[in-house]
Amino acid sequence: MEGKRRTFFSGAAVAALIAGLAATTTPAHAQQQAAAAPAAAADVQPTRPDDIVVTAQRREQKLQDVGIAVSVLNTAALTNLNVTSATDIVRAVPNLKFNSYGSSQVVFNIRGVSQNDYGDQQEPPVAVYQDDSYASSITTASFPVFDLARTEVLRGPQGTLFGRNATGGAVQFISSQPTDVLDGYVRGTYGSFNQRIFEGAISGPIAPGLSVRLSGIYDRDDGYIENITPGQPDRGANNHWALRGIIQYAPTDNFKARLTVRYAEADHERQAALYALAPECPNAQGQGEFLSTTQACAYWGSPPGAIATGYTNPSITPSQGGDAWKTAGTGDPYVDRKQFAATLRLEGRIGAFDVVSISDYQHLTKFYNEIGDAQPELPYVKGQSSYTPGPCAPPAQAVTCYAPGVYFYQGTKSDQYTQELRASTSFGRQYLVFGAFGMILNGNYTAKYATPFDGYDPTVAFSQKTRSWAIFAQDEWKIDDHWKLIGGLRFWHDHKVGTYDGSELFSGFTMHYGPGGIRYNDPTGTTPLTGVTATPGDASANFSGLTARAEIDYKPSRDTLIYASYNRGSKSGGFTFSTGTPTLGQSVIDTINNIAYKPETLNDYEVGLKTRLGANTTFNLAGFYYDYQHYQAFVQVGFTQSVRNLRASNLGVEAELVSHPLTGLTLQANASAQRSRVYNVLLPDGVTVVTHNLPQAPSFSAGGLIRYEFALAGGVASLQADALYQDKTCFTVMCAPVEREPAYDVENLRFGFTPSGMKLDLAVFVNNVLNHAYRVYAYDGAYYNGEVAGVYAKPRTWGVTATYHFGGQ
Repeated sequence: MEGKRRTFFSGAAVAALIAGLAATTTPAHAQQQAAAAPAAAADVQPTRPDDIVVTAQRREQKLQDVGIAVSVLNTAALTNLNVTSATDIVRAVPNLKFNSYGSSQVVFNIRGVSQNDYGDQQEPPVAVYQDDSYASSITTASFPVFDLARTEVLRGPQGTLFGRNATGGAVQFISSQPTDVLDGYVRGTYGSFNQRIFEGAISGPIAPGLSVRLSGIYDRDDGYIENITPGQPDRGANNHWALRGIIQYAPTDNFKARLTVRYAEADHERQAALYALAPECPNAQGQGEFLSTTQACAYWGSPPGAIATGYTNPSITPSQGGDAWKTAGTGDPYVDRKQFAATLRLEGRIGAFDVVSISDYQHLTKFYNEIGDAQPELPYVKGQSSYTPGPCAPPAQAVTCYAPGVYFYQGTKSDQYTQELRASTSFGRQYLVFGAFGMILNGNYTAKYATPFDGYDPTVAFSQKTRSWAIFAQDEWKIDDHWKLIGGLRFWHDHKVGTYDGSELFSGFTMHYGPGGIRYNDPTGTTPLTGVTATPGDASANFSGLTARAEIDYKPSRDTLIYASYNRGSKSGGFTFSTGTPTLGQSVIDTINNIAYKPETLNDYEVGLKTRLGANTTFNLAGFYYDYQHYQAFVQVGFTQSVRNLRASNLGVEAELVSHPLTGLTLQANASAQRSRVYNVLLPDGVTVVTHNLPQAPSFSAGGLIRYEFALAGGVASLQADALYQDKTCFTVMCAPVEREPAYDVENLRFGFTPSGMKLDLAVFVNNVLNHAYRVYAYDGAYYNGEVAGVYAKPRTWGVTATYHFGGQ
């Protein structure tokens, strides 16, 4: 049955397209234009924003003509910002944030819209695309970045054309495409922590109408978190590689086929257990507060300044004045991850319609292993309920090892199939786009969140199957040279089936949740026998929704666009499957009743201005108001985390300016201000109800870049500085004291040189010049092991890069 469904999604659309094309194609009169290739002195004439082409509305348009808040980084900008991973782009985009506790778990955040549930089955509300390939999980939203033509960040709901779970916006990573002449480059980088990055691409024709592009990256270093325990390797080390192949066939003017194949692998990458030591203790509301060196935690009975196991070391505890980039963790934390994807895109013209078919398959396997978070600890032994501190294993026998604090792992195996078929046409002053989308997503997961030091050792396994389809249409009506109306609708439907099994070793507790029944067994007799209101039908759920767009554009002159829009976005409902079993008692009932959650809907009211100030400056301004219905808030219910549907809002304004006041001089600035609210947030004490901000939604943030290119020693040199500032913020809607991040700023420098007559670019860079310590992830663990799970961004780093270009016209 599954095979028949997959055949329907991909085969029916492809067959219909090819059949139509066979009757309408004609011989080509010219070959495809070559994609823009990096040139030795490409930075001398930077691309101006009014010339940038984007696909924010599923067709090529100039950035300044699109009534959407869009930020674009082209090839040169990505290179000059040293972008090598998906999360690096936050440096240059207003109101774009991310949180991550490892390379395999990344959640993008746009205007405070994000998903903080770290379950691998969760689909984030910011849609991430690699070319036409949709990343359906937080574990596929992070990947090596290389050989890109540009990156587009669309802020605000994009539910009509991008559709699936684009409540907060969409991030598109668009690859450089095959060329009709030989073209390519090789690049090498060496830097801090013995970092070695090798990247390259080669492109060109192999037959009339047939061209290919092959590219890849290898990234490895020794880790930026120094381990002070003898014999233990440093943490935060990259060890991954990726390849991408694109073959394009354009035999006629009316038909083009493009197959993109991607593979990425991380082999025992030390990107787990990156947390700095951070002792904490629950307060009266059940939320964690940092401990000073003289404060003891009565809840755990631990010594002053220590985590629950009794370990303390102020020299590596940032909250006590210690080093944020040192750890004493032992064990073998790592990430193994393999990703494969293949995307077939067919484009052609059938009668009056331009038709596009996109068939995509993705396979992911991942295992994340976290042990020895920040303390030296004894090896975890299954079935052992008590540990006595003692000497660590050689060569660290002079160090005392403590009971294992947290043992956490996540395993994932998923397969995703998507098919989109859309058509567009122009008639009179109308431009119409319509189509359909289908997705099959099957995932199987394993997990454990154990605290061996206090005799808690759960194991869980769960699965989730999603069947989704949608139909959509959007029309643009150009009334005259000044006015345009845009309207769009999308109806979507999801069917999700979830099954969850959990057990706890020492208590003997078991639970099952699925379409076949809901049951639990507590041999200790602590858990009530009544109170479950969830039904088996909740585990086989149907969700539907309607998203919409209505916009009016006014162009008083060729260089100015004023727009007002209403955008309705939505994200499907789902299940919160915990990585551990609930605390025995009422928490079991609360957990079961809160596994399923409803879809969320975001109504966005937005006004904007895009204009040119003089001949060399563009200025974009956007104001927005978000009205959330059933916001999917990741909260703590007792000792258990779950997603609760709450009410939320956000009011904000964003500004971007790009100027080229002098030959060779580029100035960029962006700023954003917002006031967000999440209402009726219940704190862990079960009594206190508060109003908090959306996660990672600072009241003010700003960024800027200055770049000057000039002649030097017969070549072209460049000096670049960029910086960002972020006001204080919280990592979750719970906003525990330990999850609050103070305001911070980050500065970066780069010097580049291109010798005359050579296809060689040289650069040296320094990131985080002032060596500021700030976190990119924080999670309150007061009730788990008395330690905050906090990850700090990299300290000051430096590097040198050389790029050699070959081929080209």
